[in-house]
Amino acid sequence: MSVIISQQISATGVKEYTKVIKTFDSPFTPLVGQKIRDTAFGDMQYYDVEDVFIDLAENEYWVILPAILLHTDDIEDLRDAVREYRSHGWECTKPL
Repeated sequence: MSVIISQQISATGVKEYTKVIKTFDSPFTPLVGQKIRDTAFGDMQYYDVEDVFIDLAENEYWVILPAILLHTDDIEDLRDAVREYRSHGWECTKPL
């Protein structure tokens, strides 16, 4: 099945938010509480899986990671975060 990892990114002083996803195939079933590592996370190293949705019609698992809250009022900081994720193979599903 395909596994789609999803994470929301927002900022304290900006009304906008964005979402990023990364898709890959896996024979394993993701579970709440598992740890996900990715080079895009930088110093954070891993995030715990918060929720998992199964879409049987699409043959997909959706894995929801905790939202990221940037402490800034500059929308460019959000865009920079998206660029960093993209440089590690993620896609932005809600452009700013």
